[in-house]
Amino acid sequence: MGEQLAESILHEGSTGCRVVEKFLKILQVVVQEPGQVFKPFLPSIIALCMEQVYPIIAERPSPDVKAELFELLFRTLHHNWRYFFKSTVLASVQRGIAEEQMENEPQFSAIMQAFGQSFLQPDIHLFKQNLFYLETLNSKQKLYHKKIFRTTMLFQFVNVLLQVLVHKSHDLLQEEIGIAIYNMASVDFDGFFAAFLPEFLTSCDGVDANQKNVLGRNFKMDRDLPSFTQNVHRLVNDLRYYRLCNHSLPPGTVKL
Repeated sequence: MGEQLAESILHEGSTGCRVVEKFLKILQVVVQEPGQVFKPFLPSIIALCMEQVYPIIAERPSPDVKAELFELLFRTLHHNWRYFFKSTVLASVQRGIAEEQMENEPQFSAIMQAFGQSFLQPDIHLFKQNLFYLETLNSKQKLYHKKIFRTTMLFQFVNVLLQVLVHKSHDLLQEEIGIAIYNMASVDFDGFFAAFLPEFLTSCDGVDANQKNVLGRNFKMDRDLPSFTQNVHRLVNDLRYYRLCNHSLPPGTVKL
């Protein structure tokens, strides 16, 4: 089956490829169904997506199948949140929200990893779609605030989105990316300013230690959306500028 599926998907526009797309569309309807009738199929649907379809398309263009697959993953999360996060009666007093028990963690992590991978690829339409899906899951279900996301994924996503801005690969989406970075960072501003930003600058190549210090100092600790996104775009532009200057200087020249 795996080989046949690969054969169908990799021939973009072929009958087989369209059959796979239609099948994914049917599953999108299935996972949205209220009630318990289709709930027993969820593990199999997620396994099909992540173990059969996703490995075939992960590193290949296949834009149509990818768009349908990620819509299916989004709808699976959006309409079946309790499959992953069970609310318990025990409320966390200090946070004022109900603590949620994580279930089916490996599947959730695999789905999030797939979303993260999609941001590293050149397809701007898929990037825009998937960024919108994550932001929707955050506004509706507080995705970025969930413990698993906050502790193991948050700053990986921020890092990927910042790198995308630095590389100018999706410049048309600058504003959306800036807002998403803010929404993620605002979950843990202290961690962002104290740990993530210094680590991000340390890992930047093409700039020297002095330039990294200047970039760090110039990033003000503003916590409102307009100022924060302005600081992000200034950091990105300054980083690009330093790299450009350093790259064009003859070896041995004293840098700015």
